[in-house]
Amino acid sequence: MEIRKEQRGQAPAELENIGLGKWHVRWNITTVADDEGNESYLYNEVELDHKPTAAEVKTIKALK
Repeated sequence: MEIRKEQRGQAPAELENIGLGKWHVRWNITTVADDEGNESYLYNEVELDHKPTAAEVKTIKALK
């Protein structure tokens, strides 16, 4: 399982079905602002090929 560091301008969902049987789990979501006051969100993300159980999500969120 590859943990990616991602950034986007909109608040991300913690669990998202991205289609084709794939799911994203996101955690450690923080808000950051640039010098002009524009906000974005930094977070960790993994992609799964199945809908995770609550136990899987809890285990994933414990990863650094």
